[in-house]
Amino acid sequence: MFCQLHPAAEEVYFYLLDLDHLVVSAKTSTVGPGYHIFLCDMLRKIGSRFNLTWITDNEDYFDEGDYFFSGEQERVFKEMTAWLSGLCKCFFDGTFKHQPGDMPTALCLGAFVTYEADAPVVTPLGPRNFEWLKKVSEEGSQGSDFFAWWKPGLNAEYFFGRALARMWTEIRWRKPVSDAERETLEYVSSSLETAFKLDPHLSYPWTEWAEILDLLERNDAESDFVHSRAQGVPTIGYRRRNVGVTLPGYWVLKVPGSFSEFEPDGEGDFSAQDPPRVIWFTSYSFVDNHARRFAEARQALLEKRPGLLDERDGYIGWAEIKEKGEDNEKYFVLASSNVCEKGKAIVSVVFIHPEDRAWAETVWRSLQPPRGKVVD
Repeated sequence: MFCQLHPAAEEVYFYLLDLDHLVVSAKTSTVGPGYHIFLCDMLRKIGSRFNLTWITDNEDYFDEGDYFFSGEQERVFKEMTAWLSGLCKCFFDGTFKHQPGDMPTALCLGAFVTYEADAPVVTPLGPRNFEWLKKVSEEGSQGSDFFAWWKPGLNAEYFFGRALARMWTEIRWRKPVSDAERETLEYVSSSLETAFKLDPHLSYPWTEWAEILDLLERNDAESDFVHSRAQGVPTIGYRRRNVGVTLPGYWVLKVPGSFSEFEPDGEGDFSAQDPPRVIWFTSYSFVDNHARRFAEARQALLEKRPGLLDERDGYIGWAEIKEKGEDNEKYFVLASSNVCEKGKAIVSVVFIHPEDRAWAETVWRSLQPPRGKVVD
């Protein structure tokens, strides 16, 4: 059983070794000491409820924060700040090498989406610069702003942190196109409102909060209150820029962050939308004779009628843009076929406005084939 207990957390994993042994596995450093303490306390309550006896002297299963059995919260803070300090040191000992123009290194973020930022590092609560990394590498306690849940308890900081985590990574900053997107906006708005009631003195992101209420089309006292404090240009949100999305077959496509999640249609096709624009994706893998299949597919694309061509080492893509529809329902489709030694991907970009041609071509040309060598 997998449980998602915080928007910045990886899932907690419950599984049975056999009918007598339950194992619980969780990574808490992505969220912070408050989350670690909450999770341990919750597990102890579960143990009490179901008459479980937790094993204390096992080398394979233990609490790295040394809190589960000791109940000493300070040990968790000491362990997590030491871990964060060590992580930041990696940017100065040659482990992580960042050059100008490189994509930022993601710390404690999901593996299937990459974010752009004018900083060497992106975290669940925003980008961090080298000055921050240096400071925290020398003293881990200076990095408490890295954690979405620092202080134990369901306090104002907890509700504020869970809102910030979703504002940075999930919100598209446009009107919602699905129930799930609307629920995310409402979750963030509700979290900020609860945090403010518990502690009105935190540094709330009034401008982005007001933007969220506008997207929800809220017109009430809360909206007026938030708007009266909003000023300046909004800065929170990785999805204000492009994001790299890992798709089936481990193909990677760079799309505007405003696009929805790629969802399957039941027939192997995936699509994402930022109305009126839509992107479709399908991939196939070669099961054998990779080099021969790639060579044949490459030759077939080169022999197609004139179109757009994108050829790199071990990869080729071909595309054309056509106008479709009738009268007031005309639209454009960039249809492409893309091949590497591992397989084939079909990307279609649908748009209405002629001025989006260059954008559609840029999206298609951003496609990256799966990495790694192929051995037949």
